[in-house]
Amino acid sequence: MMSYYTPRDDGRPLTPDELHAFKTLGDLDRNLSPEDARTVELHFKFFVHERRAVFERFLTRSARFLPYVVGVFTSRGIPKDVSYLFMVESGGNPNAYSRASASGLWQFIPLTGRKFGLTQNAWVDERRDPYKATYAASDYLLKLYNDFGNWHLAVAAYNAGEGKIGRAVGGTGAKDFFDLCRLDEQLEERARLKPETRDYVPRLLAVAKIMRNLKRLGFEEPDPDAAWKLTPVSLPPGTNLAGLAKQLDLSWEEFTAVNPAFRKTASPPTAASTVYVPPDKLTVAVNWAAGPEARAFAGWKEHTVKKGETFASIARRYKVSADAVKNANGMTKTPPAGSVVLIPSGKGAPALTASAGTQAGKKSVPAGAKNARPVASKTPAAGTKTQATASKTSAPGAGAQAASSATQAAGGKAKASGSKAQEARAPASGKKAARGGRGTVTVKAGDTLYSIAKAGNISMKALMEANNMKPGTLLRIGRKLVIPR
Repeated sequence: MMSYYTPRDDGRPLTPDELHAFKTLGDLDRNLSPEDARTVELHFKFFVHERRAVFERFLTRSARFLPYVVGVFTSRGIPKDVSYLFMVESGGNPNAYSRASASGLWQFIPLTGRKFGLTQNAWVDERRDPYKATYAASDYLLKLYNDFGNWHLAVAAYNAGEGKIGRAVGGTGAKDFFDLCRLDEQLEERARLKPETRDYVPRLLAVAKIMRNLKRLGFEEPDPDAAWKLTPVSLPPGTNLAGLAKQLDLSWEEFTAVNPAFRKTASPPTAASTVYVPPDKLTVAVNWAAGPEARAFAGWKEHTVKKGETFASIARRYKVSADAVKNANGMTKTPPAGSVVLIPSGKGAPALTASAGTQAGKKSVPAGAKNARPVASKTPAAGTKTQATASKTSAPGAGAQAASSATQAAGGKAKASGSKAQEARAPASGKKAARGGRGTVTVKAGDTLYSIAKAGNISMKALMEANNMKPGTLLRIGRKLVIPR
């Protein structure tokens, strides 16, 4: 996460072009008081003058994801200016990690990530999946906007938490974010906003002004061709990712550059997962993932270490060798109680090491995927026997989530991932029932609380109360929701 402090005025007046850019208005910076505009100007100068080189790096990194993020946010009714929040959070780095254990483009902490459907385990951390995390962030921000009815407060709550902002608003009676900053001293010291939260909204407004005026301000505009063009493929459990990378003619470093969510050289052994591949490698990926060589890690398990256990005792329990367990986890000593270790199947499997998939070449981004963005993937219907699923549609934004929302491993039942099945469009499933008064809606892939509430012309709060749902509750595909009058 970016460091936060209120910049000092550098004493340099804005040039005519800078002043023109600063005075442009977007979705979030209208009707600012002169005092509030002055605070935004400090952050504007900070990036245009003092940290210009830093902002240029942000632009270069963010170009890989910017069209995708803006497309998802605007298609879901979120102001375009809010989409630049990922630049404030991570500078466009999907591998960014903070001291508070926040991770990814959108800097989700573990708890919030899980609340919004981002899987985190020994195999994968979907907070680092730029596409799934973007959908999760849009869900979270829509939820916050529904809570506060104000985008400035919603953005502040993204940083500080809805509880913190809710208590601060309740304690001061503030009507908006800048009003809250002025009244903040009325609160007890522990209840006051942290400096980073006070700077958070002004910094986003400044970034939005710069993004609207890159050419006028002398910044190089992001090259549309720099956006990754990747196709999501839904893989069955236990797929050998190192082997897949080899089939795609990618080194392990190249493969993980566009698939930063994976922690091992295999996909999770008990759940389907999404991998992103260059479009010209789609057929290779699908065919190989459906074959027997891809299933080297099928049947693997996870074990939570208990007090007093050793690798030897754990191995005896699962009827495998202690060396196999050690190799699978890259460890020589048993980790502390509460740790999760991976248990290979009795058939044996290759050790999980990053070097397993390394090929010649040291490029950090794979050829053919360097200038790419994900395209949509078709979600298999429940009951379909599928081993690997590839993109079939062209609707932007839907695929990265849909690819993992209802995937079926060979011979198994389809598994829904709840709020992870989020698409840019509002669901058709609830429109007629919702608009006709009190009724029910069956949750389908792509549905979110926000989209169902919007289709039914009701608030998310009313929808949640009618169904006894608490904040953060994940939707499950197939659940029937009551639509109140």
